[in-house]
Amino acid sequence: MELFNKEDLNEIRKDKTDRYFVPAELFDGMQYKLVRLEVKWAYVACLNVMLNNCEYDQENNAFIKDDSPAIIESLKALANKKVDREKINGYFKELEDGELIVHQGRNIYLRRIVDIF
Repeated sequence: MELFNKEDLNEIRKDKTDRYFVPAELFDGMQYKLVRLEVKWAYVACLNVMLNNCEYDQENNAFIKDDSPAIIESLKALANKKVDREKINGYFKELEDGELIVHQGRNIYLRRIVDIF
């Protein structure tokens, strides 16, 4: 899987309305069947925060900071449940174990989800 870059995000922004962007493959793809629903929503929350407010590294890859309050607020809205920093950190660990994110220091890079079939 590749990381999101500036061009990827600009492409999504063209089609995105004021609603959340949810990669269908994350919920329908066989390779993600074992990922817990809450963790999938954490990925979606991170992606939507990234679409609205991200930074770019020297290779033009997009990243967000793992302590961004926008991640918690976005996940609260998506999952319709209470979310705190401890829960988010657990989701980050599961996302990293599932190779959906790359966590480098305080930076979180999301891997692009693609249909492999």
